[in-house]
Amino acid sequence: MTETGIAVPIAPGKTEAWRLSIQDLTGPRYAEYESSRKRFGLTSQTTFLQKTPMGDFAVIHLTGPDVHASFHAMSTSRDDWDVKWRDLTLDLHGVDLAKGDKVLPKVVPAFATDEAPIAGQQFMFLAPLGPDGRHRIEEIAKSVMGPRHDEYVRARQKIGVLREAVFVESTAMGDAAVFYWIADDPVGSLNRLAVSTEPFDLWMRGAAEKAHPMPIAAIASIASGNVLIGQYPKNDR
Repeated sequence: MTETGIAVPIAPGKTEAWRLSIQDLTGPRYAEYESSRKRFGLTSQTTFLQKTPMGDFAVIHLTGPDVHASFHAMSTSRDDWDVKWRDLTLDLHGVDLAKGDKVLPKVVPAFATDEAPIAGQQFMFLAPLGPDGRHRIEEIAKSVMGPRHDEYVRARQKIGVLREAVFVESTAMGDAAVFYWIADDPVGSLNRLAVSTEPFDLWMRGAAEKAHPMPIAAIASIASGNVLIGQYPKNDR
């Protein structure tokens, strides 16, 4: 099983149309949507809306046996439904998936806690990276996926995050870190992370703020307004 987290800009003035289209697909047209996800080999897809000073973004978590192969299938399928879905994506995001690898998101996993399924609320947010951000995230990953992994897991659990997976995405607008959380109270956990005085949290927050062009408290303030827009399968968690 593979997973990825991506942030896709919503075209200016298209946020409401995008939101309504997702609600249509996960509501009245869910059977069609479910069929397409299965056709693409996806086992789950969770979509959040994040409003930022740079514009509005769809922040999406996907899982499947091979998510990269799923993206390839999305870009090449000649099924009528898939062609119309690509046209909709072009209109709402300005991204022509038919161009394949030229426009497909370039994402790499950075670090994560346990992969085991855990009950809780799903939550996602993106955080822009500065010019040296990718290198800074790689340095954090070396520690939290190495000698400090157990400490990292305990620290996340202490602020109420049951699972975290972080991805680095390269875009035309610059690099960004995409966070996927499962937590009992995600916004509460986000706020606790921003002010925690625990030694590990102080270290990680300091290291992260060297990667991001804004303080963690500012990122938390923006991300706390994120809204779940669509989910497949329904009632997955």
